[in-house]
Amino acid sequence: MIHKKVIIAEDTINGIVEESNKHENVETGGLLFGKIIGEYIIILKTIHLSTNAKRTQIYFEMDEDFAINITKQMEKNNLAYLGNWHKHLGYGGPSNGDDKQAELFLIQNSHKRNYLSLIIDFYNNDYNLIATNYYFDEDEFRKKDIQIQRIVNIRELNNIFKRKRLNIRNFIDNLSKSIEVHTGKTFIHSQSNQLKNYKLCYEEIYDLHNSESMSKNKIVYSVFIKFPDLNISMADKISIGVTLDHKFTRIVEEIPFSDIFFNIVELLPKIKNIFNKSQYYIKILLHSDDKQENNDFKNRLKIINIIFSTLKSLSVFNIHNAKAKNVN
Repeated sequence: MIHKKVIIAEDTINGIVEESNKHENVETGGLLFGKIIGEYIIILKTIHLSTNAKRTQIYFEMDEDFAINITKQMEKNNLAYLGNWHKHLGYGGPSNGDDKQAELFLIQNSHKRNYLSLIIDFYNNDYNLIATNYYFDEDEFRKKDIQIQRIVNIRELNNIFKRKRLNIRNFIDNLSKSIEVHTGKTFIHSQSNQLKNYKLCYEEIYDLHNSESMSKNKIVYSVFIKFPDLNISMADKISIGVTLDHKFTRIVEEIPFSDIFFNIVELLPKIKNIFNKSQYYIKILLHSDDKQENNDFKNRLKIINIIFSTLKSLSVFNIHNAKAKNVN
């Protein structure tokens, strides 16, 4: 597919302008990361290459090792490498050198279908943004200037793509890997036979009194992320919650899929935070009573209710403040 439009938020543009102004009379640049949806290339993250980069009035050379390491890190966070941005000093769009660099990249990285060049060209105390998409049409190398759609912030993406449906199997696979990197926990995949929903789930067994012989001294605790389907829209809700003893489930928060899809870099640390805090409180509460009391079923329910009350006060995401609710 030939991409026809680049979407970029104003604060991202402001960051590029600010970085460019730090290097007034020379070229500079950085890396572009984000998503590709249909004909849209969406820039969600920029990394400015200040470490060991070479800057002159006519060219900018990146620190290759730094770029490779950052790209690996961003890909773990479900953000694709889109291409580069760099500054020009009043001489317009891509140079012959820029074209050759893009062609070489696509030849060396045959799994990539496109390479985006975003140039910020400064002239008379103003600037112009120029986006160029490079690709191979069969065996012929091509480039095409593409439209830039500036948005106030990434919240606008929810409206732009609210009717767009995606198959999210690959997204879920990458998300589980990202969560494992951030939490150190392996989330398993599960799909309901009767329903279409799909879950990522991590489960642990907590032993109340370190007694392997008495199963009622153990409580099974799990954290899950539930998707309503593998083919969903950006507006569909994703549930994040906890389950105790495979019986008691609480949805801690429900958020639109778009908030995970477009904000994963910011959301992953928050997932780790709720995971760590909930485990911390559960360990304290489960070991707070004596053995005889914990063997009593009513007291077990009491402990579970205390745990859920604690979890209710924890916010997974600051974006939405949905009320927790019980689901049995």
